[in-house]
Amino acid sequence: MASDRRDDRPTPCACGRTRREFLWEAGAGFTGLALTYLLDRDGFFKTAWAASPPAAPANPLAPRRPHYAPRAKSVIFLFMYGGPSQVDTFDYKPELQRRDGQKVKIEVRRHSFSEGTLLASRQKFERHGRSGMWISDLYPHLAGCADELAVVRSMYADSFAHGSAMLQMNSGSLFQGRPCLGSWVSYGLGK
Repeated sequence: MASDRRDDRPTPCACGRTRREFLWEAGAGFTGLALTYLLDRDGFFKTAWAASPPAAPANPLAPRRPHYAPRAKSVIFLFMYGGPSQVDTFDYKPELQRRDGQKVKIEVRRHSFSEGTLLASRQKFERHGRSGMWISDLYPHLAGCADELAVVRSMYADSFAHGSAMLQMNSGSLFQGRPCLGSWVSYGLGK
């Protein structure tokens, strides 16, 4: 038997739902109202497990206790954008010193190479403290505190672009929206 309508789907109301959907959703709402009335009449909401009244909203910037007892008192993170290069301060590269002035192929864009010249540091490096940390002559007073410093040299980036690399250095991700180093310090030390 052929139908006069083009399809057998119900026509939606002005609200965008079919009558059947509207009645089903409204029925579920009325059922919830009836259940609430019956439970209240039986004293269900007056028992000890009823929800407590909402507390006054706490100040999200108020100092809080840390999640665990910190061993450090503070963290000093020196991010010197445009500051001296790591190869002139704490990152001694003896091979770079030996190869100063040599021509090499350098990747300037992904899979695109050009010829460049290696430039060694012009600073003098010496080992300092019991740890033997390499520190350049740019920081003569800091060299006396070598055993009290934590210098991280194991970082690398997945991008050669400075902006993306800085984002990854601070948050661990190349994409925005992740917690940064300051968030983790606050998490560890408390606010």
